[in-house]
Amino acid sequence: MSAKRPSPVLPNAMPWPIFEKLRDKRVVLASGSPRRKDILENVGFRPEIIPSTFAEDLPKGSFDKLSDYPIATAGEKVRAANDFSELTSGDGGLRAPDQGKRRGSRRHSDTVVIFPPEKDTAEGGKYHGEHSEILEKPINKEEQLRALDLMAGRECEVVTAVCSISVSTIVHFFDYPKNVIQAYIDNGEGIDRAGGFAIQGLGGLLIEKIDGSYDNCVG
Repeated sequence: MSAKRPSPVLPNAMPWPIFEKLRDKRVVLASGSPRRKDILENVGFRPEIIPSTFAEDLPKGSFDKLSDYPIATAGEKVRAANDFSELTSGDGGLRAPDQGKRRGSRRHSDTVVIFPPEKDTAEGGKYHGEHSEILEKPINKEEQLRALDLMAGRECEVVTAVCSISVSTIVHFFDYPKNVIQAYIDNGEGIDRAGGFAIQGLGGLLIEKIDGSYDNCVG
């Protein structure tokens, strides 16, 4: 007999109705992000971690709005995690495909940085005529330098989608000089972070203010 699966709701959790509904469920977070894990544990929730294997390569040109891209990507990540988790038992062992499926919940989010914000490049916006783009996670210092240089003295839009729901935060950057950008890049913090910065770390020194949720920007 397999051991009882631990509840995803921790003893220090607030008595919120959503936690009571999930207390005896198998909840899978299809992400390997330590920041997302920390945010959930801070409110008393510890889901099972099964990182998605989805390549995050949907064609961005196929979306009418760039903010729809993370919604679609989050959905694909959940489907990829489902393909794996349906074949595993609660303790991580393989389960035969014909065994009864566990009742549970799987969630994934995807976060992107859009520069300039789409509302500002639309007709009537203050940057009308420019084209918004998704600033990917930089894979080298050159890509990170380009992203941070673009955003100096400007704003970007951080969009996080959880399945079909998205939240947007506008981040306003100081007009920092090139030597400040280079010092931050040399620190190594922003590599592999959307937009090339981490608001919860030294990257917060580059930011003047935000309009919206802080946790939405943590990455």
